[in-house]
Amino acid sequence: MNTFVTQLLAQLSDELAAQAAAAASLVTAIRIGPNRVVSGIIWRSDMVVTSDQALPAQESYSLAIAGGALLPARQARRDPATNLACLTIDMPATAAPIRTATDPAVGSLAIAVSAALDGSPTVRLAAIHRIARGHANGSGSLGDAIMLDLANNLLPEGGAILDARGNLLGMASSGPQGEAMVVPCMTIARFLDPLITTVKALALTDRGRRGWLGLALQPITVPGTLRQIAGQSSGRMVVGVTGGGPAEHAGLRLGDVVLAIDGRSVSGQHGLRAVIGAERIGDPIEIRLLREGAVVSTTLIVAEHPAT
Repeated sequence: MNTFVTQLLAQLSDELAAQAAAAASLVTAIRIGPNRVVSGIIWRSDMVVTSDQALPAQESYSLAIAGGALLPARQARRDPATNLACLTIDMPATAAPIRTATDPAVGSLAIAVSAALDGSPTVRLAAIHRIARGHANGSGSLGDAIMLDLANNLLPEGGAILDARGNLLGMASSGPQGEAMVVPCMTIARFLDPLITTVKALALTDRGRRGWLGLALQPITVPGTLRQIAGQSSGRMVVGVTGGGPAEHAGLRLGDVVLAIDGRSVSGQHGLRAVIGAERIGDPIEIRLLREGAVVSTTLIVAEHPAT
């Protein structure tokens, strides 16, 4: 084989292995019987998201995480319409930062990461077969859905689906037509939002805390040639991204122009203040931005400000 091709394959192999290793702390094995598990995604240190259709109803569950530790968990919320279920963890786990993928493309590689009985990661390689725009079931629209070229019997139901860069595309789910599909991160965020709000209303007592996005923004006027695409005449340009902060994990770059956060315009200060209160810490928020002449969206997890 050509040496150059061999090197490229070796680099690809090493990169995929590295991404899989990095995702080990993102997934957990939910034990549902003797030698039987369902995979789940550790969305927050106290919450796991998994497949509703694969999770039997039980009073309690035992989660095996990377390294073999077992954690107790309880059922918190279920939604058959989106095939999502949430478990709350009684002893919070170490949660890996979630970097959500942007603009998945047909033909792109996808990495399916699940967890074995002892919590160790298992991996399958797939590609994005097609994207179903406005995917719907009997309960209404579920938004866009990513379909994988993976046999349904090989799909790690409830596991994490990553892009080749290690960003989270969403949760593995068997579709209504038997297709291997991905429940997108934004669908998961919407499903969890009422539960997260309730938890915070009950538990948040430290009013000295504040949210943190890990980026610096500068007001900017959108160039006239791009205003029709952006749908507005102003925004805020990203002029600084803190290493290891929420913005970096979400893939924001210098030069991006933030147009809206959670559907609110960022032209004024109120759009930012709404997402940096203590009650938003741990929340996923949607960032709509202008990048290289196109409008894209990504999800950012609000962190607690390091200074609080």
